Amino acid sequence: MFNAHKNDESGAQSRNEPRLLTYNFFMRPPLIKNNFSDYKEFRLEYFIRNVLKEYDIICLEEMFQFGSSRRTRLLEAARKEGFNYSLTSPCNTVFNLAIDGGLVMLSKFPIKERDILIYPSGVHSDRFSDKGALYAKIELAQNNVIHLFMTHTQASYVSAPPLTDKSVLVRQEQLSLLRKFIDKCTLNALPEEPIILVGDLNVNSRPQPDSSNVNGDTDEYLNMIKILSGEGIEANQIDASASPDKRIYNNSKIVGVKDVLKERYEHHPITFGDVIVADDGTVSPKETVLTGKDDLLAQASLDYVLLIGTDQSKKRVTIDIQRTRVEEFFVSDASVTQLSDHYGVSTCLISS
Repeated sequence: MFNAHKNDESGAQSRNEPRLLTYNFFMRPPLIKNNFSDYKEFRLEYFIRNVLKEYDIICLEEMFQFGSSRRTRLLEAARKEGFNYSLTSPCNTVFNLAIDGGLVMLSKFPIKERDILIYPSGVHSDRFSDKGALYAKIELAQNNVIHLFMTHTQASYVSAPPLTDKSVLVRQEQLSLLRKFIDKCTLNALPEEPIILVGDLNVNSRPQPDSSNVNGDTDEYLNMIKILSGEGIEANQIDASASPDKRIYNNSKIVGVKDVLKERYEHHPITFGDVIVADDGTVSPKETVLTGKDDLLAQASLDYVLLIGTDQSKKRVTIDIQRTRVEEFFVSDASVTQLSDHYGVSTCLISS
């Protein structure tokens, strides 16, 4: 049985301290699977019955519309649970070579403004999906709003790719476009209104298991933070002939970026390719039904809740760091052991 973290208070309290979930749901189009089956129907119905009611704002990646009615059914079920507001990646026509971006945002609170960003075509299999970002200005209460962004960026299909890898270069370009999108959407945001970015950013922040500092940061993670902050990165990381002082993806406006999950755990927790470590040190994968064989034992941290902005102390809505957690969504007595090949990340929003 799925073991959800239950709200301790009534529904009214939930409205005052709404729970936010970001989750790569791994709900790909029909006929696509890693192993014997992705068990899409079982996982969707299980999510609808057991997970929807636990949250007030839900951001799902890889919840594709293409080729099935699953996204429509999810939206209908969500409305019955009080999610009267939603935002999704645009659907493509049958003549479009790319499928939709697979993003779904559900909210029990009014979405006052919205916008959509579609990235240029990616590489590898990602070139067949219109990946991008969603923006919603959500009113939690009168004068208490959040600017919520969600995204799913270019994936890498090798472990620990170098900074010059084509997938990394595409991902960094997407992050730069995302930062510009954030600036555009929040041009008139008040200082007390928080800017929150969530999603599967496909940047592994967790060093390789054999690293001397497994609790440190990867170079690509540090670059992601520099790009999102506006500082930009050193051009000679990509082009050795570039001047040492030349920067790319920099922005005239520098802002702070707080990694909520890292602050909560004091390291980058695994959200993809988790493992079981036996008493003798033997490592085995924790999930094998959905995860692709090349990703077993990945021990990666790909999913984020980030606060974008300089002074978080002045915000009317804050994130409760201690109530931020990795949601494993394990299932027992079923064909799958967990609801996705990723873990989710949840947090609680506190209004002042």
